[in-house]
Amino acid sequence: MQKKFEDLFYEFTPEKSGKDWLSPNQIFFRGSRDMPGATMHCGFQVVTGPAVLLDQPIRHTFNAHMVFLGATFPDVFRSYDAEIHFYMGKTLDSMEKIVITEPTILKIPKGYWHGPLKIVRVGKPLFYQKVLFNGEADYLQLIEENGKTRYLYVPEDETSGQDFYLSGYQSVPWTVINEDGIERYSEDGSYDDTKAPDSRQCVVRPGYTTNTYTEASTLIAEKPALKPETAKMVLAVPREETQWGPWCPSPQAYFRGDIYMEDSFYNVGFQVFTAANNMEDPHFHQAVDEYIFFISADPTRPDEFDAEIEFMIGDDPDHMESRMITKPTVVRLPPNVWHCPIKFRKMNKPLIFQAAFLNGTWGTIVRKKNTEQEASPFFNREYVYEYMGDNVRFCKFNKQKRCNICGACFPKMDEIDFDKLDEEEKKRAERPQTEA
Repeated sequence: MQKKFEDLFYEFTPEKSGKDWLSPNQIFFRGSRDMPGATMHCGFQVVTGPAVLLDQPIRHTFNAHMVFLGATFPDVFRSYDAEIHFYMGKTLDSMEKIVITEPTILKIPKGYWHGPLKIVRVGKPLFYQKVLFNGEADYLQLIEENGKTRYLYVPEDETSGQDFYLSGYQSVPWTVINEDGIERYSEDGSYDDTKAPDSRQCVVRPGYTTNTYTEASTLIAEKPALKPETAKMVLAVPREETQWGPWCPSPQAYFRGDIYMEDSFYNVGFQVFTAANNMEDPHFHQAVDEYIFFISADPTRPDEFDAEIEFMIGDDPDHMESRMITKPTVVRLPPNVWHCPIKFRKMNKPLIFQAAFLNGTWGTIVRKKNTEQEASPFFNREYVYEYMGDNVRFCKFNKQKRCNICGACFPKMDEIDFDKLDEEEKKRAERPQTEA
């Protein structure tokens, strides 16, 4: 494989968390430190007890997201039981208290102050992921020192690359405009996964607002109200009941960017694959990176990976190269890099498949043979390139609804004959280019 493609694969080495409130084993992708040129930084961590992950407000010069789910995949709804208090605001004088009692994803625009982050209650292990749209986990803090106020820059060296930030400096005072003094809003077992929001009802439509809080949790105190602009950045994760087939169990959590949250800048899945399958035709993306993670279906045991996956990548559909994945791995796909299909050849143990696209609208570009009879007077176009994305794809059965890829119209892939597929690909590759 060419080095330019080999450098886009990073194999994880599971590491120790070193914290008594975290699962002992974890996987971390430290962006450009692990892969030169990477523009994303995130962890796969499981919180097992109350903790303070961030004790004072900080801000980044790049966008970020936070994800809180139950830690048993794929049903991260049934396995959810926790309460988190998070503070965020455009200025330190306008911070708001956000109370999380159900599977939730938050958007943190660059420049927004955020923190403290307190895990108040953990009834069941909690999956936590902070995603930074940057190669390093650095941040800014506004502090007072010797009677003067200044911005403190904290590089990743001083955060140890973790998703908790404790600089040791004292931040300037901040104001929480909706603080109510309540320390707990729910009890263990208060979340009812059967009341999780239905994905079909969460698709953004004209006049629709982001589904911030739902009635899935029985509360002992009412959550503080949020300003509309803040509420738009907090989403109770929709429960997707999919029909992909037994190789991709349902329900699943999938944040489909602009489909579920207005003005999003992220699109990511939390799927579990259990059996062999063959995914996608060769395609590429424009403008932003995509990162595809293959890790154990149990994030507390990241070393329990037992699968063989063939990943195709190349300069164009006629010059694709094969890379076998047999360990927990992330693949970076910069703009205009052709990739797929992905062949899950052996699946001795289930795995988490996470496709993370750094834009709110996911879309692909594929190549097709030009079948037009009339040639252009200026040039001979052998191929045409077709775009298909969330912003132009609508439901096959309801043309008024944007597609959320439920799988109802998917071909079934319960049994795949990889030998037959390989033979067909070999025959296509041997054809003269004029017949391609």
